[in-house]
Amino acid sequence: MITYIKGDLFSHKAIDISKSIILAHACNTGGSWGGGIAAVFARKYPSANLKYSNYCATHSNLLGTTLLIPADSTNKVYIACLFTSDFSQTPSEIVNYTNQALSDLSKQLANSELNFQTENQHPIINMPKINAGIFGVPWELTEEVLQKHPNLNFNVYVI
Repeated sequence: MITYIKGDLFSHKAIDISKSIILAHACNTGGSWGGGIAAVFARKYPSANLKYSNYCATHSNLLGTTLLIPADSTNKVYIACLFTSDFSQTPSEIVNYTNQALSDLSKQLANSELNFQTENQHPIINMPKINAGIFGVPWELTEEVLQKHPNLNFNVYVI
């Protein structure tokens, strides 16, 4: 299910404070949160940015996968880095990698013992209109991919 929320992605808080939230965004495989919403993630969560950069430097074949990392030491916010582009993909390839990355995220969450925010027993993934900025993918194409994942609930934040 996709729910559109007008507002700031980073203002999202869990209603149940015992649960952690997931903030997701589309990432490049080069280890740089340098532009767009990624730059905001880098400023707000510098330790997560470092983990992401180190992960990219030490791993290969990242396209279509997800890195789920704690945003800080509180473990109340997790960042899902959806590896959808290395800046050489066409929009259709990015959409395909997005689908794969969401499947990977879904598997990770199903096997996790962490207590994430859910709705109807499905994890809630909070995100901007991923891929629509620097990666240049028309939102409607990514939206179609989100609809293919009924085991995840998406809160899409729009300004």
